[in-house]
Amino acid sequence: MFACACRAILRAHSLIENNNQRFLSSVYTSKISLTNLYSKKQEEGPVKLKVDNIQVIDEDTDVEKFSGVIPLDKIQIQYSRSSGPGGQNVNKVNSKVFVRFNVDDADWIPDWVKPKIKEQQANKITKNGDFIVTSEKTRKQILNQADCLDKIRHMIFQASILPKELTPEQKAVIEKRERAANEKRIQEKKRRSLLKRSRSMSVLE
Repeated sequence: MFACACRAILRAHSLIENNNQRFLSSVYTSKISLTNLYSKKQEEGPVKLKVDNIQVIDEDTDVEKFSGVIPLDKIQIQYSRSSGPGGQNVNKVNSKVFVRFNVDDADWIPDWVKPKIKEQQANKITKNGDFIVTSEKTRKQILNQADCLDKIRHMIFQASILPKELTPEQKAVIEKRERAANEKRIQEKKRRSLLKRSRSMSVLE
């Protein structure tokens, strides 16, 4: 009797254990659970982050493009006191930011973009070729620095826009419009010359 009771108890324990495992396997686990966040591969060692190269090549055009990365060690950042209203804090904190770099020496900008930057942003470039951007948008130094970098990034992207190639149909339409404009200009010129000649003849009479 005792042996039978022991076997029954062991059978019941194994049944409960199997049911618990089935229940745990069917329970929903979130994507941010500890088992998902810390996988076995991550437990083996630290995760190594891959740093992409600053230079990016466009696969479609095979042209070097600006990646958007501005290396802070290759630009000069200066600070000064902001102007305008702001109370006594304006006279104490250097929140205005100046970012300066030489366009020709900036190896993080593609060479073919540099002439376009000089042309489009001539009012921000000194005689020595230094590109200067300022910001006093906020009273926080770090926010103004981020604003300067965002301005530089936007200007470089604007200069990096490649002109779209025209299709043969578009070229034909443009040539047709140019011919029509030239003919109209010639006809207007003839009309004016005839008008002047008629006026001069009327004066002589």
